[in-house]
Amino acid sequence: MGRKGISKVDLKRVKSLDLLTYYQNYEPDELIKNGWNDYSTKTHSSLHMSNGLWCYWAKNIGGKMALKFFIEVEGWDFLDAALYLKDLIDKQPPKIKTNQNTINNRPFRLPEPNINNATARNYLMLERGIDKEIVDYCIQNHYLYEAKRDHSIIFIGYDHHHYPQYAAKRATSSTLKIDVAGSKKENCFNIINDQSKVLHVFESAIDLLSYLTLLKKQGRNYLNENYLSIGGATILGSHIEESQIPTALETFLKRNPNIQKINLYLDNDKAGKDTTKKIIYHLNDHYIIHDNSPYRVKDMNELLKKKIKTNISIDDR
Repeated sequence: MGRKGISKVDLKRVKSLDLLTYYQNYEPDELIKNGWNDYSTKTHSSLHMSNGLWCYWAKNIGGKMALKFFIEVEGWDFLDAALYLKDLIDKQPPKIKTNQNTINNRPFRLPEPNINNATARNYLMLERGIDKEIVDYCIQNHYLYEAKRDHSIIFIGYDHHHYPQYAAKRATSSTLKIDVAGSKKENCFNIINDQSKVLHVFESAIDLLSYLTLLKKQGRNYLNENYLSIGGATILGSHIEESQIPTALETFLKRNPNIQKINLYLDNDKAGKDTTKKIIYHLNDHYIIHDNSPYRVKDMNELLKKKIKTNISIDDR
């Protein structure tokens, strides 16, 4: 006898269950509190949960839903995971902890800026190879700045009213990369030219700026088209038809209906390749899509640094 399915109503309930709420209600003994706003588990030291979201650093996977965690980290079949969570919810409706609810609804605030951007400029130009003119352009146009508290770089994303709604924080003295609390992923870092029908898509803001630098080195106009960072990538689950395109990309395309061509430059790893597959699967009938992701180096910044050392072509990815 075949397995039973799951109704749309029940699936909606399952998808509304975030991972931290799952652990708080159904596996509380697994939780380890690392700070007032950060949790991991005894089984998965690489798993961190904060602000209603989770990230599994060992595989570079993240999200909100408990369902996604069971599929992409634990390796469960979609239906098995959905029915398991449905049964838990039916037997014991989850209670959302008050302090978590407050965290999830924290207002977005940009970190206080430093009196200058010297550390950020030096990091981007000397450590990452980003062109000085491009760094200065981004600072002058309020795309990035240096935080006062820890001298990290804050990459800003704006909504359609040009109001800051997203910030990605990149440390200059460690490998820390996080979104500022309250950030709305649909407003990831981007540079727009509304006269262009072409969109270039990257995982991170630094990869985006690396590509602009490569264009400038070839004497090309680096502000001639549209450029978007999607704020990371995720591994594909068992069923590509159940997948979604990145929220930042979906929102950008809705706001910019003039886009006809999409060029992808995602990382040369499983998460990057899987996200490329998802984008092509869902959008190939509506846009001209080219996968220009690097295949000899990890990402666009490594390609830029290799270019600086060896003077290779931008096409030698």
